[in-house]
Amino acid sequence: MSKKFSQTLAVFMALSAPSAWADSGFVHSSRNVTLAEPCAQSDSCLFSWTMASRMGHILKFTQDRYGKRDRNWTLLGVEFTTRDSPQVWYPDFGAGSNSIIIQLTEGSGRNEKQALFQLAHEVVHLLSPAGPNGVASVLEEGLATYNSLDYLRSNGFQIAPDYISSPRYGRAYRLVTQLSSRPDFSHGIRALRAARQSLARISATDLMQIYPGLPYDEAQALAAPF
Repeated sequence: MSKKFSQTLAVFMALSAPSAWADSGFVHSSRNVTLAEPCAQSDSCLFSWTMASRMGHILKFTQDRYGKRDRNWTLLGVEFTTRDSPQVWYPDFGAGSNSIIIQLTEGSGRNEKQALFQLAHEVVHLLSPAGPNGVASVLEEGLATYNSLDYLRSNGFQIAPDYISSPRYGRAYRLVTQLSSRPDFSHGIRALRAARQSLARISATDLMQIYPGLPYDEAQALAAPF
């Protein structure tokens, strides 16, 4: 995708050089999602966006909806892996390191849409990390998938639910989509996180208390381990 990608979003940066100005968003995109290229003088940016800068934009998008991430974890950045699927990885640097890295698939490094889809999914797991031995709930994985489509659509990408290739993730996404029709959807996610500190540790009872009128079978399905 060329550096003339035509959608402007605001990003604020603290820059020390007096002649520098803040990058203005998705106006600029490198075909190599790992290479930050200097912008032309006529462009309203300093560098093209990579997965690192886009992670910042996606994180803001997600936190605006579902609350601030747990800052007890140190976010180290984004990397690509030969694994078949993206994930969050918790590197061990010794006691108390609490570090976290987002890993995207190698193939997504050549496909911007796929990379952003994966990144917007994994960013949800940064909100309340479950740790290396944690198991996400259906709600958390469904919300992560919902966030992927929501983010891409909000930034001009054409994407439909059939982009979800896994039946398990598709089912979780549909359950969260049902929940998202409620006016208290985002507020409820924030409340669940505040009550349990993690979307991985919720119960059906928690969901029914936060979302009055939610049927028990839906609450039970959402609270189940993924």
